[in-house]
Amino acid sequence: MTEPSFEEHLQSGNALVAQAQAVATQDFQQARALWQQAGKHFYHAHKADPTHAIAAFRLAQAWMAEAYALQKEESANALVMWANAAAQCELAFDLDPENGRIAMTAASCHHFAGEHDAAKAWKQIGEHLLKDEQAAAEQNRDDA
Repeated sequence: MTEPSFEEHLQSGNALVAQAQAVATQDFQQARALWQQAGKHFYHAHKADPTHAIAAFRLAQAWMAEAYALQKEESANALVMWANAAAQCELAFDLDPENGRIAMTAASCHHFAGEHDAAKAWKQIGEHLLKDEQAAAEQNRDDA
């Protein structure tokens, strides 16, 4: 039996995320378990292709979901998980350095980790990139 491919892991993780989102308001623990399973798929997708920013970012999002769950439980480990999610966002950003959305997500993770200077810096990067992205979109629209 062959190991599932990058794309198969990514699709499986995305399907589990959709399930988690569907049940999150009714059964948070089930949603958390689904997010954890999705995170494993995103980890394997990232491992299969460490140069792919989407897999790296989806893994960061799975860690954010776990950080949120730990925060909701008032666990001291929440700060560590937020910091891990921030580091994973930074890795995803390294793979896609023009992505303002990833930078803004890193800012949020740093904020929740209590790393306010890093949060401020990442927010500035994200705002700059998103402003450039918006200007480019407007220019393309004007050119059309």
